[in-house]
Amino acid sequence: MIDVRLTATNPEDSTLVPVPCNSRGELLTVAPKIEAIPNDVDIQGDLTVAGTINGAVFPDSSGGIDLPPDPYEGALLGWLNGGLAWIGTPPIPVPPGRFGPITAWDPEGRLVVEGEIPEQIKQGVYIYQCNEDGSIYVEGWDNSQKWSTGYFDLAYGAEYASVAFNGKLTDYSQVADTSDGGGYNFPGTLNGSLIVYTTTKTPTSGSSTTVTLSNGMNQVANRGYTQDYEILDFGNVTNITSIKLSNGGLLWGVSLNGDLLVDDGEYPTAPNLNFRVQSVIGQAMIGSSNRTENFTVGKYLRIPEQNVARWLYDGNLTKVITSTGIDISRLTEN
Repeated sequence: MIDVRLTATNPEDSTLVPVPCNSRGELLTVAPKIEAIPNDVDIQGDLTVAGTINGAVFPDSSGGIDLPPDPYEGALLGWLNGGLAWIGTPPIPVPPGRFGPITAWDPEGRLVVEGEIPEQIKQGVYIYQCNEDGSIYVEGWDNSQKWSTGYFDLAYGAEYASVAFNGKLTDYSQVADTSDGGGYNFPGTLNGSLIVYTTTKTPTSGSSTTVTLSNGMNQVANRGYTQDYEILDFGNVTNITSIKLSNGGLLWGVSLNGDLLVDDGEYPTAPNLNFRVQSVIGQAMIGSSNRTENFTVGKYLRIPEQNVARWLYDGNLTKVITSTGIDISRLTEN
């Protein structure tokens, strides 16, 4: 037999070197020795392991992982404050009766929405404009607070305290007819461009009222209330906590950064923009609104909760069913 030896080229100096092999001509190999790694290992990407991971410690002995409670749609599992947590912004739940959003508005009385109009929407039904969360929305209003709650020394007390913050510059509240007068302490601070709409207590010019802010800034109004309101522009202000009028002055409204301050609250008691439906044609509703402000494309509409008792007539008014489920039987008409 011819003796044939297997050789290979040494990469260091390009010399030929014999390659060890066994009697069957198979290459001889040396089993690799993996040294222990004393430090932490940072692996970028996926790690695939074939075999057993000895000494591994998992959250529980069964190998399972306890997930955090209350998962929500679209949440990602992450690590927060030392533990597993659902990461992301939870979706805003759809309030009862909300639909839309609005896709078109014609001031002549036509509202168009995206999607189906609820079957409850029929002639005579009132709906109101709202945010995604169902709260009242009107463009040009800041109804983030109950601005009138901190009233003091008004001529007619609580009954008329909210009139200056009802979203209409056609009504007013009056302070006490003294040199100190009265006004409002705000629930927060006012920062930005501030305008006060006011007049004196008299029908025509001839008296005056001084409007003073909590920082000492003041302006004087001389116009009578039959001459429409006077606009007092205080410019950019910071940290204003109150407004005060003297001598029985009338406060018609307050504007901050171009938005009229309007009391917040729930429909129907809080100021709102609503729409009385006359007819429904496809995705459009024909009807009339309660204000001159426009409906806003992108905002939503909501059917108010029915809190008024519903009367069912069966000839002599034998049953009353209310929104609370109370059933009062055998009532008769007088």
